Amino acid sequence: MNNQHLQQIIDNYITRFVELNAPGNEEYYKWQIIWQFRPMMDEALAAKDEDFSTKLYSVKKLTSNLIDSYTQPFNGLVEFSKKEPATVRTMFTELFQVAGEDIKKKQPAIQGFLNKSHQLRDKYFPDSYLFNDDLHSVTGYLFLYDPNHNYLYKATHCRDFADCIEFYDDWGYGENTRLDVFYKMCDTALAAVKQNKALMATDASRFVIDSEHMHPDTEKHILLFDLIFCCSTYGLFQGINFVTPKSSERQLMQERKEKARKLAETLATAKQKLAELDEAKSFVASVFQPGTVIRHKTFGMGTISEVSDTAFTAQFPSVGDKSLGLATCVANALISVEDAETMVKLNCYRDILKQDQRIRDAAYWAEKAFLPYAEYLE
Repeated sequence: MNNQHLQQIIDNYITRFVELNAPGNEEYYKWQIIWQFRPMMDEALAAKDEDFSTKLYSVKKLTSNLIDSYTQPFNGLVEFSKKEPATVRTMFTELFQVAGEDIKKKQPAIQGFLNKSHQLRDKYFPDSYLFNDDLHSVTGYLFLYDPNHNYLYKATHCRDFADCIEFYDDWGYGENTRLDVFYKMCDTALAAVKQNKALMATDASRFVIDSEHMHPDTEKHILLFDLIFCCSTYGLFQGINFVTPKSSERQLMQERKEKARKLAETLATAKQKLAELDEAKSFVASVFQPGTVIRHKTFGMGTISEVSDTAFTAQFPSVGDKSLGLATCVANALISVEDAETMVKLNCYRDILKQDQRIRDAAYWAEKAFLPYAEYLE
């Protein structure tokens, strides 16, 4: 390990400490979240099945962007818990049982959690690839629950930090990552962090902000994570010249990061279009309700009697009851209502309603394409 590089990172962190914790950044929020996480999670795990998903959702909301960002694995677990609360409760319980164990015992438990999560996703939400748990999310649950014995793995942040301090032991990629090697890097860096008196004094000053509601972080694992996170996020590598090894795997890593950025942009565009489609369909649903009087181009005047998510039934004096596709009729201007203002808005939504299937397909495939690269944008 290059101690000089690590000390420069620490110096940069100390120099910018006020900025990192000023309004707008407030990076001390990590200590506040972790202070609340364990008691809230224990309360959720002790809840009855019918209350579990609601309690777990509160925990998920607490974690802010520490777990869910481009993907929503924690949100996925909340959804799974609505279907199988006992299964999800057992997953967390078994995971937390190894929180204080050696990493060699933790890795099989982490893999077991991942396997069960993937099974639940495939069973209940096969089209929702954003509900995918990975090493980042599962090490995150452990870290938030017991930060004194665990480290949070964020692939790109940790890889960049390791390169800077010249820790070149290869811990691999994806779900084949060797967490024992990653923990070795963290243990090595942490030993040097704890010896830096200036950093320890700076870290202690953090607790003045909200001393009663911040995790004490006695082992300084939260501090190390903050240091690693801030390196990439706030440019704490400034002034340090280091070379990323040019191995084929590292080159592939850079290619994947670039591809991940492009796929993320495509996914964001597809999701925005999907949101616009949902807005259009919601407005259509609000207009065409049972009792609404409509005019059909072929059947004339009629009154809607039933409405489902995709279709409606209307009674026409000329032909009796007819079941028709709601969005299709609006998109092709087959039905109308008397209110002119409503018709103006419906006409604005026609084009996007015509693209319904294409938009939903684009969002599905964009999400599926992005998932294997999500970890490269952490």
